[in-house]
Amino acid sequence: MDWPTIIVAAIIAVLVALVIFFHFRNKKKGKGSCSCGCSGCAMSDICHGEKQK
Repeated sequence: MDWPTIIVAAIIAVLVALVIFFHFRNKKKGKGSCSCGCSGCAMSDICHGEKQK
């Protein structure tokens, strides 16, 4: 077995899982994914829909 490859793949898998987890957690809290606020964002209607207005 090639242990360094397995270890690097496991680290990458954990990082991807953390990114997905934090994305969904922030989405559930109503935060945007860019963390710059939605007041000046042209895509805020698509991101948050009618509940923000």
